[in-house]
Amino acid sequence: MKTKSLHRKPASIANARWVAYATAGAASAFTCANSADAAIHYSGIIRSYSGWELKTTSFRAPLDQPGDSFRLKRYISAFTSSAFDHFGIHGLAGGGFAGFYCPGSPRVASLSRLSRGAFISRRPFLARESGLMYADSFCRGQFDREEVGFIGFKFNNGSGDQYGWVRIQMGQLRGDFWLVDYAYADPGEPIRAGQTSSNEIVPEEGSLGGLALGAAGLLAWRKRRSRTARLEDA
Repeated sequence: MKTKSLHRKPASIANARWVAYATAGAASAFTCANSADAAIHYSGIIRSYSGWELKTTSFRAPLDQPGDSFRLKRYISAFTSSAFDHFGIHGLAGGGFAGFYCPGSPRVASLSRLSRGAFISRRPFLARESGLMYADSFCRGQFDREEVGFIGFKFNNGSGDQYGWVRIQMGQLRGDFWLVDYAYADPGEPIRAGQTSSNEIVPEEGSLGGLALGAAGLLAWRKRRSRTARLEDA
């Protein structure tokens, strides 16, 4: 069955753009942290849509070296019209993803839906190149709600394990989703879900650090609002 590149909703993205994007990615032309020696490589906002029609679509994104990549695929069964979303990771010397085997289907590898701020390397990993995000039947997967979630992955091209994340926004239809953005770190560099640079602080959702940052932000907002009100009354 033919596959089509993912596209923005509702307009299609020209093939030339994806060629240019892949070339830039293979050349490590991502937005990096502070300098050329940055340890975390960020894609920038992509917002690529998997398609709202019942068609099989796929998208492959380059990583560190030629041959390193991940793939997102939305497969539609020709017999039942059921939707299946998969994530695949490939490294020259191996790869894997944060996930688990479905309790009712022990042969089915499913991806863990991570929260923003989760340490990628601390998650349980499966040494598999492909895993299930969502399915209409049997093991539905953890990406089955209309929310934002993170995929954690690792790959190795011979220089050591490199960890990264992919941000996914699930849609309202069966299995439709947006690839929002992604990032990966150099060998030996830790990375949290949602982290885009080495000096960025990304606390885990619900942590004391997150609550502290939230309180500090609220206090700063209140101070700015108070100053603005005083200026308006002057």
